[in-house]
Amino acid sequence: MKKILENIKNAFLEEFSSVKLAITLFIFLAITTLIGTVLPEEPMVGAAELVKKYGLEKYKLLKSFGLTDVFHSWWYLALLTALGLNLIIASFKRVFPKWRIAFAWPVEIEEENIKKLPINCEFNLNKEFDLQVIEKNLKEKNYKAKIIGKKLIAVKGGWHRLGASVTHVGILTLLIGCTVTILTGFNGMVQVGENEGFYLSDLGDNSIQIRSVEPENWLAPISKMPIWIGRIPPYLVKVNKTWREDYKTGQPRQWYSDLSVYDQNKKELARKTIHVNDPLEFKGLDIYQSNWGRFSQISFNNELITLPLENFRGEDIVVLPLSEDIGLKLKVIQNNKEKDILELYSITNDGSKEKYLGEVEKNKKLQFGPMNIGYFGTQTLTGLQFKSNPGGILIYPGMFFIIAGVFIAFGSRKQIWAAINENNNRIVIGGNADRSKGKFFQEFEELISKLALNK
Repeated sequence: MKKILENIKNAFLEEFSSVKLAITLFIFLAITTLIGTVLPEEPMVGAAELVKKYGLEKYKLLKSFGLTDVFHSWWYLALLTALGLNLIIASFKRVFPKWRIAFAWPVEIEEENIKKLPINCEFNLNKEFDLQVIEKNLKEKNYKAKIIGKKLIAVKGGWHRLGASVTHVGILTLLIGCTVTILTGFNGMVQVGENEGFYLSDLGDNSIQIRSVEPENWLAPISKMPIWIGRIPPYLVKVNKTWREDYKTGQPRQWYSDLSVYDQNKKELARKTIHVNDPLEFKGLDIYQSNWGRFSQISFNNELITLPLENFRGEDIVVLPLSEDIGLKLKVIQNNKEKDILELYSITNDGSKEKYLGEVEKNKKLQFGPMNIGYFGTQTLTGLQFKSNPGGILIYPGMFFIIAGVFIAFGSRKQIWAAINENNNRIVIGGNADRSKGKFFQEFEELISKLALNK
């Protein structure tokens, strides 16, 4: 049994330290990352945008496969875990043990092998010229040299052999940071109005914000990995004011939100007016301005969703795809405070034909085939993204080690051997380098010229 377990262990270590597996995992991870980049991510754009883009049924189908949040899906986590194991095992089994080579002396070789080196020569041995003279000249050129009996070995450089190890230290540092973020980090999005606030909350599979017990505040769902040991900050984030600045043409120039962060005792801990690319940063929680506009609260089979309104030819509408050919057009009609209704139309996806289906008054519902649709008014909302990335602090040291490893790898290791042939009273000297051979040959010839002059 012990032998079987040992064989399983060796097979596992051998498989997970292979370069082929690393390349395969990198390819699959690149493909899935590309998918996650191309497909809009729910934590970044919100569920409303995905429902608007795909329709409710297609949205639910994509969500079941983890395609609405690729980077937090179980299969993406599985790929990251496999790649992480591969990098760790390969580093400790194949890469790190080679660091000793950088400091090792060259192996001793015999005279006949010295003569086979790419560059070599012979000198007559006498009292004024022996191995000590060669050793002295090599040390003047910053070689490490030592004499062993009738032989001399010398080495310079070799630090480039540490390049792979230093680079892998950087990769493992990034891996540690990634692991910390996976296990404790989160992100998400919320849409709130002026004088409203939100608490971060783990709502399980529910990715849509819900009202808290405080009517003016929301519970904003966080997006996290399937395996998670983090904690949710207990802060209340309040929107004091939100507004938009426009160009003279009427196009939006910038969105602003004046935010306050409160503790559990409603004491203000931080306040800042944020805009795009200028977030509020507070104790590891970053809050970004994402979007801004008018939104309509609509329910489908009693599931409340906040959808962004688009102004098209003077009409405030939402178009939801139902199939490849047909969509549902929702038009909000407001006449001061006297009229606030939602009109329903079926519409072809090219917009050429539409058919009136009915209308829903505010705070009421309409049965539409197997689906009931409710309308609960409109509101100007600010879209806020939030994220916690505890492992991000390791990005800079990780990148430093990777870049340092690349620069270290540009070096070369130069080795020189010399041996006395007592039969013909001569010294044979030769050398080689693993890189920059032309530069080494030039240095070797300069050494030989100097030895010849001193001789």
